[in-house]
Amino acid sequence: MQTELKYLIEKANETGKIWKNDWRKQQVPSLSPNTPLELHCNLPHKTPAEKKTATGVRVLNIKRSTSTRNNDEDEMASSDRKKARAERFERELKHTEPRLSSQGPTDYTFDNNQPIKGTCQTLEKSYLRLTSAPDPAKVRPPLILREAFKRLTQRYNEDPNVKYTYVCDQFKAIRQDLTVQLIEDEFTVKVYEAHARIAIENQDLGEFNQCQTVLQKLYQHPHITNSTNKLEFMSYCLIYCLFTKNFDTITALRLKLSGKDKQNTYIAPALEIMKAKFSNNYHLLFKLYSKAKNTMKKLLDCFITNERVRALSVMCTAYKLLSLEFLLEEFHFDNENDCLTFITEKQVDKFIELKGENVYLNTANARSTVMQHLQQTKKVDIKGQV
Repeated sequence: MQTELKYLIEKANETGKIWKNDWRKQQVPSLSPNTPLELHCNLPHKTPAEKKTATGVRVLNIKRSTSTRNNDEDEMASSDRKKARAERFERELKHTEPRLSSQGPTDYTFDNNQPIKGTCQTLEKSYLRLTSAPDPAKVRPPLILREAFKRLTQRYNEDPNVKYTYVCDQFKAIRQDLTVQLIEDEFTVKVYEAHARIAIENQDLGEFNQCQTVLQKLYQHPHITNSTNKLEFMSYCLIYCLFTKNFDTITALRLKLSGKDKQNTYIAPALEIMKAKFSNNYHLLFKLYSKAKNTMKKLLDCFITNERVRALSVMCTAYKLLSLEFLLEEFHFDNENDCLTFITEKQVDKFIELKGENVYLNTANARSTVMQHLQQTKKVDIKGQV
């Protein structure tokens, strides 16, 4: 069913019908065997007259079926009839088991016993989702992939005009070529780590989540267990799962940490942030945020706005007035402009009051507006974006 829904969503997006289609009435073949794999808005709809006729036919069929059951009731009492009925029910149950339709494209499943060897010599290649067996002539071998990776990272670091969409597309193509050739070595780890960092820098949590999920599996390989960045990316995974409320993964990761690991320069701050978040100590949370550096700081930037909204909702309940100077210090904004931008984006700037030389936020009046924004912070999309 997941494959069918993915196909329908992609089709709706490509044809501009993502909002036009009535998803509440959408059916898929795996749940309704007689239904074609097609958008509901593209299916022919019956006129009121046709619906009335169809209803009449169904009523007539029900009456005939009821009459037939009454006539056959005595016959079904025999052991032979009961056996026949049981066999018929068994056949019908097997027939109605969910099955995938062949009308839509599906992702190609790689055979781990038959890796291919790429022969493509092109450094630059766009990512295309595979729906059939990969063509070796279009897959780059490891040597070419290393050159492509070096060229891509160098361009990203040196060209200020390069677009993230282009860089992400190239990284996904490299990852795909590694996957179809079943290459899982230190270079593969390097590619996924680089893409994960760049995704964080551009606040692409969906792509980061894909990379870190693969990395956690790669780190378990015997020949990769000594990766120098393993604990660093485990800390990023902990923070991501913390704010997306994936507590099962958090528990599994924490069980893998030794006493020495918990003192690591990446893991220790992550555990402190988790402690502050779990205890709803927003004062400590923002203080730890201000001390974070590099990639960890950029990852927290993806979530900190929502945390400020949550903290402000608590303040609106506890206080009637708050000075903007207090909010600036408590939320650890980089400057006054960032504070004013936050207030404006959350539509509470209309509750600003000037008293003497001080500027205040009337939190009592702003509470309903803040609560509306608080509800929006609880949404997570299909890719894991908050």
